Amino acid sequence: MYEELIAKMNPCPKLNLQWYKNEDLYSDGEVEDFIIKIIAENRPEDYSNAVYEQFNWPIYYHLSPLRKNILNWYKFKPDSSVLEIGCGMGAITSVLCDECKDVTAVELSRKRATATLLRCREKENLEIIVGNLNDIEFDKKYDYITLIGVLEYQGTYTESTNPYMDFLVKIKQLLKPDGKLLVAIENQYGLKYWCGMPEDHVGIPFEGINQYRDVERGVRTFSKTALDTLIKESGFHNTYFYYPYPDYKLPTVIYSQDVLPSKKDTINSENFRDYSSADKNTLIANEKKLYTDIVENGVFEFFANSFLVECSDSSQLGEITFARLTSERKEQYRMATRFTKQNTVEKKPLTKMCEQTHVKQMLKNVDLIKQAGIKIAEYRVDDGILVSSYIQKPILEDVIMEALKENNADEIYRLIDQVYREILQSSEQVSWKDNILYTLGLEIEENEEAFGPILKVGFLDMSFRNSFYCDGEILWFDQEWVLEAVPAKFILYYALTLLYYSYPQLEQCCPSPDVIKRYHMENAYEAFKEFQELFGYLVADEAQVVTGGTFLIDGTVDYISNVKKLMK
Repeated sequence: MYEELIAKMNPCPKLNLQWYKNEDLYSDGEVEDFIIKIIAENRPEDYSNAVYEQFNWPIYYHLSPLRKNILNWYKFKPDSSVLEIGCGMGAITSVLCDECKDVTAVELSRKRATATLLRCREKENLEIIVGNLNDIEFDKKYDYITLIGVLEYQGTYTESTNPYMDFLVKIKQLLKPDGKLLVAIENQYGLKYWCGMPEDHVGIPFEGINQYRDVERGVRTFSKTALDTLIKESGFHNTYFYYPYPDYKLPTVIYSQDVLPSKKDTINSENFRDYSSADKNTLIANEKKLYTDIVENGVFEFFANSFLVECSDSSQLGEITFARLTSERKEQYRMATRFTKQNTVEKKPLTKMCEQTHVKQMLKNVDLIKQAGIKIAEYRVDDGILVSSYIQKPILEDVIMEALKENNADEIYRLIDQVYREILQSSEQVSWKDNILYTLGLEIEENEEAFGPILKVGFLDMSFRNSFYCDGEILWFDQEWVLEAVPAKFILYYALTLLYYSYPQLEQCCPSPDVIKRYHMENAYEAFKEFQELFGYLVADEAQVVTGGTFLIDGTVDYISNVKKLMK
């Protein structure tokens, strides 16, 4: 039914129907036709407006840029070949095409394969094969094979007494000697399931925990130990475990066996997704509130919602140890921050637009801050990626928390004062009448005393989280955002908002009303709050924030409540 559409669009990838048996064994129903229509009517990977306007879960799930986060941070070898098993509607295929020399994508459903064909219509290095992997004869071996949400279904699609192992054994034969298999799958004992979330594949609460006793053979997930054993008994000598958070389907953070979440991570949980929207009637506990205890008791790996496992005979695994993704932003601002075993920190643009604009701005920001006589960690550029050395110094935010433990308000205020002095030093000043807040149509009264000094260039990331404290001096890093003609007090307000959001216990030692008075923000507070929300709108991909339930800018922006007003 899509032959005319395909002929009209003349996509570059090859569509191979040699192994197709003229039946699609699974489908989300008619919504898949609508998704294909969205794909065809929009430029590749630009679906945010359509998702926002026609939101439902299948549309969001298949078209959200967050789907790419399971692999867009990964370091693929140059000139490598990839076999993607179960490409679905192409959510990850374009990432593989961009990162690797050639991609072979296998998909059981012709309709979904058609979606991938149209979604990746500009990719000349892609062949899509429609059919069951177990039937297909391949004439080459691959550097990488991906199984993203596929292994758990092999009880249905692999006919043998041990379908999961036999499937992995077959896959290993398609890998080069040092090739790598990447497996993403839900954890049978994921925390969301203990809280009552229905098992993803069968829709029954606690079904995986109860060993799938109420469903017939066909689908199952595994614990970490069971999965590791299965992979190694299938012939792979080595594994490396990653833990996509909150899960592998729409991850925003990638932890690893070398870098697990800390207590601070779980308390902040800025990227936590509320699963209760799926079925509130079955939930018996609050997942978010349990994470702190799970981390403190050293059992995160057992309760993680999902796994991503790197499997190989090679021992060269786990080159990346941690990654944080910002795909909830607009296309030009999407980046991955990744930590490597070589003690480097890398800022990888996730889109061409980001590489061409935002990365260049970040490099410019480093030069501007240095010219102001302020210390900042510098980058080198490696193939479009910003690379800096890992700095083993305390974050200023942590230094403030140590002072809080001692109830040392004077020390906390001293550190805040020090930050504010550097904010004032970071740029020359302009006339108070040039204040950016007066030019945005927010109906803010002009008041020189209320807003204080106006910086020609304001660096919004001069926060307690984006600074090291080194022998009494501040070393800044990751200065992404700049605005012109910004009140210096707004930069401080922005930093304090993040600090107090992350650590509400600060109120006990340094109450926020006292802080507001100390820095004379009483008459500017409401204007700053409104301006902060407007900035969030300028940065955020509206479809991801409003429909996806994620927080923006580390959770500091109350975006949804005012976005309609600010759009006028």
